[in-house]
This record gives sequence, C-alpha cells and structure tokens, in this order.
Amino acid sequence: MTTLNKYLFLFVLSVGLIVPGVSYGGVIDVNSVRVTDVTPVQFSVVWGSMEPATGSVNVFADVDGTTPVAGAVLSFESVEHPPAEDIGVMKVQVSNLEANKSYYFQIKTTSKNTGAVFLYPESPPFMNVVTEEGSSIVRNDVLAQQISIGAGKSTQGTLVIAAVDQASYPVTGWAGDGVPDGWAAIDMNNFYDKGTHSNLELAGGEPLFLTYFCGALGSVETNDVVPAETGGIQKAVVAVTLADGGTEGDTPTSSTSGSGGGAACFISTAGENLFSF
Repeated sequence: MTTLNKYLFLFVLSVGLIVPGVSYGGVIDVNSVRVTDVTPVQFSVVWGSMEPATGSVNVFADVDGTTPVAGAVLSFESVEHPPAEDIGVMKVQVSNLEANKSYYFQIKTTSKNTGAVFLYPESPPFMNVVTEEGSSIVRNDVLAQQISIGAGKSTQGTLVIAAVDQASYPVTGWAGDGVPDGWAAIDMNNFYDKGTHSNLELAGGEPLFLTYFCGALGSVETNDVVPAETGGIQKAVVAVTLADGGTEGDTPTSSTSGSGGGAACFISTAGENLFSF
C-alpha cells in the first residue's frame, strides 16, 4: 500500500537586516511557490501555507528590490474562493504591467491565527518573471478536470495547475469557478509559446502535466495528454480523489507519488457519466 510523502517545509533563517514584526520563511511552504498565468499585462504567484493565512506579494523592477513597481495592481484570489485561505492555498494575481518586461517579487504570508507576517525570499535576489510579448487568437479547448474529496464534500478552495512543455508558464483553474463543484476548468487558450511569447496553438496529443494543489488536504501530480480539439470543453482522462482523513485504509495501492497533508491523494479514471454541465 502506497504511503504519500508529507510536505517538506523549509524554514528559512533570517540574516542581515531584521524588520520588527516580520519573520522569514515560517509558515510558507517555499517548495510550492510557482509563477502561473503569465500574459503581456499580468502574472500570478501560487504557494502554500501551513496554517490559515492571507497572501500578498511585493513587486520590484530590479532584482535587489530597490525600486517597487508603481501602478501594479494586486488581487488576492484565494479570498474569492473559500475555504482556500483556511486550507493554505495562496494565489495572488499581479496586473497592470508592461509586456516583455522582467519583474521581481517577494511573497508575503500573514497568519490568520497570530497576525505574524512571513516573507520569502528573505532578502535579494528576489524571484523573477518575464511577461509575455503579445496575444494572438488561438482555438484551444477548455479542459475540465474532475476532483472529489471524500463522500459528497465540496472541493471549493482547491486549485489545479496545468503545464505543457511548449508553454512558458503553467495556467490554473479554481475548483467550482464557472463549472459545477467537483470540477475545475483550465482555459488552454491561456498558454503562451516559449518561442514566440504569444498564445500557443495546441493540436492535441501534447503531454499535459497537472498539479492538484489542495493545501492542508495535500498535493499530487499526474500526467495526461491534451485532448484532440473539438472547439468546446474537453474532459481530462484522469480524475483526482482526495480521501478525507488520510488514514492508510483510505489510500489505495494505485496512489501516485505526491505530497500529503490531512488527506490521501490518488488518481483514478474519470467516469464518463460524471461530466454534465
């Protein structure tokens, strides 16, 4: 019987200048930080918290963080998708940016339990993202991914991250956002080509890498393929079940390797009769 690995949380020790009231690393799962949903005018950052929290980012024009980006608009998406904050799923969108430009950022996590503020990285060099050059019209499908948690429990607050080799950055979809509870929709029109830095036209059959990011419920990765194009909504071949409770009896032998929190994560084949919008 497969036992899922626990999250490996790295506690970062502060060095140099100490800011009163601010800690470094702390509740942040630094191994989970990912840049997603990059366009010519925006990007998002996704990461995990070990406890209920709110998230933000500090955005700079330089790697040393001496020049904050004036006019950058921050949106903490997790608050719009409860209970994401309470299960430790952090996502912040940064918009009102310029095309084909480097930006640097530092994530900030504020504990809802204590009010303590945690920063990562603690000091320069900060993390980097480059916005895309331009947009073009492509006709990719929307991928519908099935997720379930125990028997009849809501999947709200969980996030699916999708990546393909040809794309510069992955894209995301919240469970229940524009689709029924138990599903997450990934708009594959939002992939951008690594070479042209414009929207990536998919033909179908490309390897698709999926991360199911569920905070305290765990995180798991699996592979799929981009479905053949039909011009509509396509269902992913695999489905994810998060067996609430995380006991060994809830974890099937077919489990994939991943990170487990308070539940067991495993992959199953999506039932044809479960997809109905």
